[in-house]
Amino acid sequence: MKKTVLITILLITAAAVKAMAGNDTTAAEAPKVRFTYFFETRMGADMLDYPGFGSLDWTVAPGCSFSNGLSLRLPIEYNLGMHKESYSDYEGVYMSTGTIGLNLGYDLLRKSKYYWLELNASGGSSYLKTVYRFAYADLSLKFGSKFSGAYNIYFGLGLRYLKPYNPDMSQKLLMHCAIGFRF
Repeated sequence: MKKTVLITILLITAAAVKAMAGNDTTAAEAPKVRFTYFFETRMGADMLDYPGFGSLDWTVAPGCSFSNGLSLRLPIEYNLGMHKESYSDYEGVYMSTGTIGLNLGYDLLRKSKYYWLELNASGGSSYLKTVYRFAYADLSLKFGSKFSGAYNIYFGLGLRYLKPYNPDMSQKLLMHCAIGFRF
């Protein structure tokens, strides 16, 4: 499964590099790069096993945004999985882990002076050796304003697919909502 995660990350990176290389810009009009940070809290529920599983995730995603609408980030997350049942090697209903991945975003309203709407695709894997380990693929849409000066608040909706490494756990498809700050 780790090979699948690595292939996903490589494909996202290749798409970002190809999109940046395909710009019709000259040296005088080169895309401007701005370093950004996302701080996000995300809550999700499993669409396949509702209400058997839910998640609460906290994310820090440093990266860069380009004037052509693309962004590339490295999301580092702390994930808390909430199960109704317990598993054989874990007694309890809460399990936690950390993940790291790669995020590629595109601002659909890049020409707007007041709002941004970003489509994001992410992939990654857990890095802590816990019972709750998984690879993930994520697709989300985030909306925020550009009014707030140095930072702004945003809201998001999305889907997340979890492929657990633990054979006792089943695959998950989460519908999630997020609230966060972009600096």
